[in-house]
Amino acid sequence: MLSVLLRACTGAISKGDDAYALGVEGIQLIDDGQFDIGIKLLKKAQGLEPQDYDYTFEIGKAYLKNGNPKKAEKYLFDLQYHVSAQADLYLALSSCYAELEELKKAPNPERKKELDALRYGIQKLPSEGILYLQLGKKKLEMEQPVEALAVFESGIEAAPNFAENYFWAAKLMSASSNDLWAWFYAEICFSMTDDDDLLRSSAILISNSLKMVSGKNWRADPEKLDQDFKFVFSENCATISNESGLELENRKCLLENWKYDSFTISPLFQRVAELESKGWLEAYLATILQENDKEKFLEWLPENVKDFEEYRIWRYWNPIKLMKPINRL
Repeated sequence: MLSVLLRACTGAISKGDDAYALGVEGIQLIDDGQFDIGIKLLKKAQGLEPQDYDYTFEIGKAYLKNGNPKKAEKYLFDLQYHVSAQADLYLALSSCYAELEELKKAPNPERKKELDALRYGIQKLPSEGILYLQLGKKKLEMEQPVEALAVFESGIEAAPNFAENYFWAAKLMSASSNDLWAWFYAEICFSMTDDDDLLRSSAILISNSLKMVSGKNWRADPEKLDQDFKFVFSENCATISNESGLELENRKCLLENWKYDSFTISPLFQRVAELESKGWLEAYLATILQENDKEKFLEWLPENVKDFEEYRIWRYWNPIKLMKPINRL
């Protein structure tokens, strides 16, 4: 604000500068809960820069945040076709339609406008993983798990480094008893995300899925990857002990015996192989154990503190990065 005033004194202020100052002040007021004054300032900024995307978007967001989805939709709708449209626009517009539908005496169970806003966003921005995430979650709310899984897996293919779609796909795989892919998806999420809740939930899914896959009664799906994994594991790794609870011996066995490079899941096992080569595979597996069995983790930790801390620092700077999508089918 001070820099704007200084430019005004020297005669160097422009219409854009003035709009920016109004916009910043308006957003700050809205963040403080002063919606009427904040929106008024944003509208003044918009009047000075009518073609600017941000001022119109912020007005729409403010109305939505203040519980007025009808006015919000008025400002957000045309922005769908703006060259600067971003994923958060389609999320906001979908929320508008959701709230407008709830105001009706008889809401439409198909929630067409709410879903179409996200679908159109995906058409415009096909690599934005968060749009698939929100569309998939809405399908789950509508009790359509098969459609939801298709959306999450489409998101995985279109945005392979967006972690949350793997987590939700893992949950649905687990619910449908596809424990192998529940494990794979959960572990990719675990190796990619820095969100504590996602890390914790993914670790639990990994552990539970691995118990099922390692069990004598596990039945592999007919796909080549599943059958190949089942054969290698049952022939080479099934009798290996796992007293530490880390699954270290099983992981090493798979690295030695399974030709995983033939499958799209290979980046996950290449990551495991990299950790083994660095001497951090045990520490990596301990981070999974940490979320599942604190007592065993604390028994393991005292003799392995150095490796554990080295791995954690390395992991912070080196989440898994996928160069190509993982295709399950």
